[in-house]
Amino acid sequence: MRRLRSVTGERGAIAPLAALTMVALLGFTAFAVDVAAMYSEHAQLQNGADAAALSIAQDCLETPPAAGCAAPATEAAAMANQNALDANTNIVSATVNAGVVNVTTQSKDTSGNNHFSLSFARALGIQTADIRATAQAKFGGFAAGNVVPLTFSKCESDPFFTEDLQFFPAHGSSLASHPLYECTTPSSSGLEIPGGFGWLDDPSHDCSVKVDIADPWVGTDTGNDYNSDCATMMNRWGAILADSSKTVEILVPIFDNRRGTGSNAEFHLEAFAHISLRGWHLKGGSGLPETFMTSEATALSNSLNLKNSDLGVFGRFIKKISLAEAMTLGGPTTYGATGAQLIN
Repeated sequence: MRRLRSVTGERGAIAPLAALTMVALLGFTAFAVDVAAMYSEHAQLQNGADAAALSIAQDCLETPPAAGCAAPATEAAAMANQNALDANTNIVSATVNAGVVNVTTQSKDTSGNNHFSLSFARALGIQTADIRATAQAKFGGFAAGNVVPLTFSKCESDPFFTEDLQFFPAHGSSLASHPLYECTTPSSSGLEIPGGFGWLDDPSHDCSVKVDIADPWVGTDTGNDYNSDCATMMNRWGAILADSSKTVEILVPIFDNRRGTGSNAEFHLEAFAHISLRGWHLKGGSGLPETFMTSEATALSNSLNLKNSDLGVFGRFIKKISLAEAMTLGGPTTYGATGAQLIN
């Protein structure tokens, strides 16, 4: 039997290979540990920036404005440090301008240096990292725009909003027993409330209604005719819908409660139906067709056996929108609702 001879030239080669591998592994370990620490630091800085921006915005909403609005940097430092594990955060900037708060935070070590000290990466010659976070908050009054001053009962607007194209009735009783709706006892006159036809007060005379989400009761405008302030807007809708390739999207208020009668009646708005308008059948003044129907609105009217006395609008349902979702910050504060929210 022949004896295998060892190759003495390869003896000891594994040692330097292992050393090189260990250096690489240590480098990756250092990178992973420090990156994790940097992610944690950034999360703390972001939490601090968010908290600071919201706190300052809320201070600016108080009457008179609280101290944090006049001294945003001081308020930002307090809030940022509360959200840092080491209670050390540098405030690069904190400003208030035209209803918007901007805050930028930065890492700060225990020695007062504005950077994040690395640990294992020092072996690779990387000593520190500059970590920052920004936040922006907006504050002011809530207002709802382009909300048609015509409301419909929750029970007469497909409460589960599963229907696509549907009829939103302002007056009439044809849908009272329809299986897709929940209304069972409408008034004998077909009105939503005695003396009311679903039209809402429009004090601004721009065919829209503003809603206070803290107290969403809105007065009713009596009478069978559509709101005369809407004539211009509805003529514009008709001109747009005459082109089958174009659409008109509106927010329709939905109410879930009512109180009072006649001119003292009020509706409690629950939400809005975001719909693509497909037509309407209303009673009103001169200069506007009382009935404007696309072909699909006509087909739905026939399938529901609607009568001439059934007034309302036809729309293709897009989604249900809560009062809070429909509100936009930056509006007037005269309606009583103000707020602050992060926007970036």
